[in-house]
Amino acid sequence: MPSIERGKAPPGPRLRRRWRHMLGWTALLLDHLKPVRVSLLVLGVAVGVAMGVDQAAELFLIALWTDPSGGRYVALLATCALAGLSIWYAARNAYRLRYPRWPALQDERAAPLRDWLPRLLGAAVPLLVCLGYVLALAELPHGPCGVTAHCEQRNWRATGLLLESAALIVFFMTRRRMWSALSRRVPALAPPAPRPSDEKRVWRVRDLGLVPCSFYGVVVALNIFATGLIAWKPEALDGIGPLAILLIAAAFLSFSGSLLCMAGDRRGVPLLSTMLLLSATLHWLHLNDNHKVRQYPVMSTHEQPMPPLADTRPAFDAYADAWLADRCASRAPCPVVLVSAEGGGIRGAAWTALVLARLTALVDAGQSVQGEPLLARYLFAASGVSGGSLGLATYASLLGQPAATLEPGAQAMLGHDFLAPTLANTFFVDFTQRWLPGAWLNDRARALTRAWESAARRQGVTAFAQPFAAPYRSPDGKVLTTTPALFLNSTTVTEGRRFVQHPFQPIATPQRQPWTAGFDGSGWLDPRVPLSEVVLNSARFTYVSPAGTLESRAANPPLPNRLQLVDGGYFENSGTTTLLEVMQLLRVRAAQRGIALRFIVIHISNDPQMSDFIDRHDASHPLPLYAAACPAAPGRVRDSVRGEASAPLAALLDTRAARGEYARVQLLRALATDDVDPAHGDVLWHFRLCPGDYPIPLGWTISAPVFTELGRQLEQHYPLARMAAELRREFAPQPP
Repeated sequence: MPSIERGKAPPGPRLRRRWRHMLGWTALLLDHLKPVRVSLLVLGVAVGVAMGVDQAAELFLIALWTDPSGGRYVALLATCALAGLSIWYAARNAYRLRYPRWPALQDERAAPLRDWLPRLLGAAVPLLVCLGYVLALAELPHGPCGVTAHCEQRNWRATGLLLESAALIVFFMTRRRMWSALSRRVPALAPPAPRPSDEKRVWRVRDLGLVPCSFYGVVVALNIFATGLIAWKPEALDGIGPLAILLIAAAFLSFSGSLLCMAGDRRGVPLLSTMLLLSATLHWLHLNDNHKVRQYPVMSTHEQPMPPLADTRPAFDAYADAWLADRCASRAPCPVVLVSAEGGGIRGAAWTALVLARLTALVDAGQSVQGEPLLARYLFAASGVSGGSLGLATYASLLGQPAATLEPGAQAMLGHDFLAPTLANTFFVDFTQRWLPGAWLNDRARALTRAWESAARRQGVTAFAQPFAAPYRSPDGKVLTTTPALFLNSTTVTEGRRFVQHPFQPIATPQRQPWTAGFDGSGWLDPRVPLSEVVLNSARFTYVSPAGTLESRAANPPLPNRLQLVDGGYFENSGTTTLLEVMQLLRVRAAQRGIALRFIVIHISNDPQMSDFIDRHDASHPLPLYAAACPAAPGRVRDSVRGEASAPLAALLDTRAARGEYARVQLLRALATDDVDPAHGDVLWHFRLCPGDYPIPLGWTISAPVFTELGRQLEQHYPLARMAAELRREFAPQPP
């Protein structure tokens, strides 16, 4: 048996003691994280958003680089400091309580941890904003100085955040010494303990003292006030920027959540878990559904709709006949412009509106007919999805203005910050509603539609707040054809079908079923439904805009009489399925009148990888085609093999893109060619975005450099002058 050197323990017991020591410190650390778990959760979500959400990158770029407003930068610094101080103060007070379940919080060995963890958490807030900015800059292909002239002017903004973080640390470290010096001059002030961990530990929140309890009371009152203010006026905090709103919400969540945790942890009651269970129960039983689809302008999202009035919407056949009679008399063939606009958030909206506005201005060139721009005059219908629907609605609502003002008007409208009021409602009003039985408050979707309506009013446009069908019928009942027919697509949840919204009486009848695997939205929607709500139904993208509950209150309701609507892109994101069916409907009406049609299809997409419109048509019967060839994007090829857990989900999500490709190919095959005279065949123009010099976001806020990038691609990739000349020749009056 080998001898053991005197004074040394055998390796086995020494290793076990080391493991016990490490486990003891690990348990000590975990116990110290529990009282501050709300602040850790808030910061953890912030890190995840900054590092893993592409849509958030634009928020950091706007706040710290492209936004020329110094006031919003000051608001960003102020809200960073507010969130940092709230997280620090909440964590500091959480460690002053005694928790029977966690006696390790009294361990003297962890006193430095209790002293420094609140300080580090508070000082981390400006650093996280700076981190998000740096990660966003890393995604720019040519660096921050290659796109705008703001580079040198904005570098100091990130430095300001770093200095603010350092200032917070200095304040946390020196405040006790400053307070001690002040207490020596003012005898009424009690001197503080040398360290936070030396302060007296208490059993109840009210024993923390007058000042902390007063702070908690003021913050709770401010939280209630902010919730009421935003519920009454969602745009109340508009103008300070989305990041500032997120930071204000983080400050309130950390402070109020910490107070709830302290009250519950002291008694061993899992308050947060109980609240989550309550919210899930109310949601599961549909007891607090405040996501109703608004059926008329004054309706709220938390009330039941009233029965509809008489249907004054025009019939689609009457609109088509009037349009053909006005545009196609003595024309053979008659040019008909159709547009399909893909989804893609604010990116799809801005690109759609820019393409149509630029083409309209170039084609018009002083040749409008009775004030109606030529392109808009021959634009019969447009089918949109999600952001594409917003772009189409923006373009159509601005058509009453001169053609030269369409593009600046669309840019001014869509350049509005739609995300800020949506986030404010999400984290204050909708967050509160989740724990209230019954529906009492308007949801975040209403905040988004109100932002659209407000931005439109600033451009002199009231159409977004008016009934969808209003521009298509005069007060005396005459059918108006000055506005293109909009078909905006949504998706039903349970049935998984398209929900086609249009401004006419129901087109689908027992004798005619134009929508394959789709519902005719006019059978469910009130004739007074506002345009903003129709656009929203098409753009109810995941979680940002909630699924909308649509209930029919008609005298003879359709079956089912209750639907739930989400983003139209869930079915297919191109909008071409509906456009093909509208094309077929118009062909039937034209054939009955003996009119030959020539379709000019403009498809507006934002997928750089799309190729089916370019290389999938029959080369022996070529269509007149314009489409940009995007340069190959660098990067590795994505592996097509998934794990057994993620494969079903990936397949469900990827089939959406495949359905769009299928729909585009079907539309392509439906276009007619003329081998003898291609000028008499149909035309396809495909406008798509390529990877460019600046990342183009998918969210609901956009900056000036994005419009610059969109305009650059439109000018460089497409022969706009030649395209406009071709359209002018096509629309020119034919000799008798």
